[in-house]
Amino acid sequence: MLKLILLLSPVYVTLFWFLTLNTNRAKGSEPKFLLGKFMGVTCLLYFSHLLYFLPLPELYHYADPFYHLFSLLVYPMYYIYIRLLTVDRDFVWKKHALFLLPAFVLFLFYLAGVLLMTKEAHLDYLYNLLLSGEKLNGIFLYQKMVYLTSRVVFIVQGLVYMWLSISLVSSNKNNVQNYYANTSEDNLNKIYWLNMTLFVTIIFGVILSAIGKERFVGNENWLILPSVVFSVMFFVIGWLGNMQRAVLMESGDLYQASVKECVEDEHESDQLADIRNKIVQAFEEGKIYLNKDLTIWEVSRVLGTNRTYVSSVINQDFKQNFSSFVNSYRVKHAQMLRQNNPDICKQDLAEMSGFGSLASMKRAFDNLQL
Repeated sequence: MLKLILLLSPVYVTLFWFLTLNTNRAKGSEPKFLLGKFMGVTCLLYFSHLLYFLPLPELYHYADPFYHLFSLLVYPMYYIYIRLLTVDRDFVWKKHALFLLPAFVLFLFYLAGVLLMTKEAHLDYLYNLLLSGEKLNGIFLYQKMVYLTSRVVFIVQGLVYMWLSISLVSSNKNNVQNYYANTSEDNLNKIYWLNMTLFVTIIFGVILSAIGKERFVGNENWLILPSVVFSVMFFVIGWLGNMQRAVLMESGDLYQASVKECVEDEHESDQLADIRNKIVQAFEEGKIYLNKDLTIWEVSRVLGTNRTYVSSVINQDFKQNFSSFVNSYRVKHAQMLRQNNPDICKQDLAEMSGFGSLASMKRAFDNLQL
């Protein structure tokens, strides 16, 4: 009974989030939808574990090749999910299939080995030969080599995608203030914690992969820690992912052009001066900063120009990033409201000033004092 509970816990957790995250196909929910697919693959992975450890060898015979496929899909799928939260707008097979290719290539090699064995030989290999450590030859040696290669690739994938995910979030956090009025600090922190749960999951995954799942056969106590850790980590990933929205950077935005690069002739210089005047007018007369979801793309649309010009003018002429520029107007507006109505509550003050939340307002005031 203990073994069954331990084996079922990650299956239940990932199945729950698979069903929850796949129910929302609204616009902007692409990251959640992919995370739902990630949970589905993870659920099938742990269901394969269940068949192996119960043991149900007659059923695991058919699941074994797919167990290796699912295990190799987990980390690249999670990395694609992080990309959808930060730099990619949609999942595109042509663009993202490269991350998934190693999993499918090794799956085909492993499947070929299974198909070249009889069912009895395959089960003998899984439950006896791998555990015995005796010297193998022929198809059994081939299968073990593919198996060991898969484990090495799994470990390398985990470490590489962990580094790529953390680097991507760090780059996004450093640049997002040039494009969003409210800097989505809370949203970026959720992505940060998503990466931390990934870090813990990868470390355990790497250790267990190095040990090999076959070493856990017949020892229920060894299953307690990994089952608890993975169940908790996948629940946290699903919970954070369900609350998460994309903090998207348009393609190329991480490398914005400066005013000097934009100004090629006197006409463009006059154009930038005109944009500067329009920005001042939109903020001082139009009070565009009161839109709590204001982005640089919305300002560009209102001004009838492109994002690069707006960003460059704000950076160069006003010596601020977009977030601090917008919040400087919001701070002044909040100070005016508080002066006119000293009894106004802070939450109403934040809403009426365009901050949207007390946390955003507090950060803006703290930054202004600095």
